[in-house]
Amino acid sequence: MSYAQRFSLAGLFAIAASAATAAEPPPQPPAPQGWIITLGLGPEVFTSFPGASSVSIWPTGYITYRRPGEPEPFVSPDDGLSIALLDLPWIKAGPVARFISERTLSGGFGSIGNNRNFFGLHNIGFTAELGGFLELWPADFIRGRLEARGGVSGAHGFDANIELDVVERYGPWTFSAGPRFRFGDNQFMNAYFSVTPAEAFLNGNVFPYQARGGLTSVGGLGAIKYDFTPTWSATAFGGVNRYVDSAGGSPIPNRLGSLDELTAGVIVAYSFNWNGF
Repeated sequence: MSYAQRFSLAGLFAIAASAATAAEPPPQPPAPQGWIITLGLGPEVFTSFPGASSVSIWPTGYITYRRPGEPEPFVSPDDGLSIALLDLPWIKAGPVARFISERTLSGGFGSIGNNRNFFGLHNIGFTAELGGFLELWPADFIRGRLEARGGVSGAHGFDANIELDVVERYGPWTFSAGPRFRFGDNQFMNAYFSVTPAEAFLNGNVFPYQARGGLTSVGGLGAIKYDFTPTWSATAFGGVNRYVDSAGGSPIPNRLGSLDELTAGVIVAYSFNWNGF
């Protein structure tokens, strides 16, 4: 074979190899692994306990998790601390916990002011409530959430919250607002809104009263969230609930405290990737 033929054959092999390489798809980057964890934390100002006029400042926040590429789950600032064991786009469910400050004359930890006008009434220790929640999304901008809990310390009754929210997202902004309804059983209502004859005599500003279970308060909450970056965000929120029915007729919020239960605060959240253990 001549040198010219050899060079020609080599050129054909080179062209064929180049075409085969060009036909191969470029290597794809590996799919993201693990979870994206979002931790939110900030101060909240709220009515110290049911029926109080004093307010407390406590840290509040939330924890969410999602797969890389999925949108961050919506969390209302007044949701109980929860984790979704059932986590589908239209339904979520799992355990939930809430906490209520103690009712004492000093107002308890984080309280601004005191509750000296509650003299003679029984104290209620710090209340931890455990239970479950069910969350439904009939549309991508409408959320309904039910929480039902029982006290394991302090007030041992059962109470529940129903939250309805309209959620709208515009670029880095997320706006949410909706009504709130709270219910309590007889034991919960007795703890915070009943007054015995002896307590009425010692206090001098209230009359004996027997609260009964049912609808406790009606109100609403709104929040505005802004995503500064994919990693950092901030949420400002505020809301008010007004005691109604048996709770609204109690002399405790009417003469010693307030018929309105307030909440407001700011939460700053940070998201990071976690690949597990």
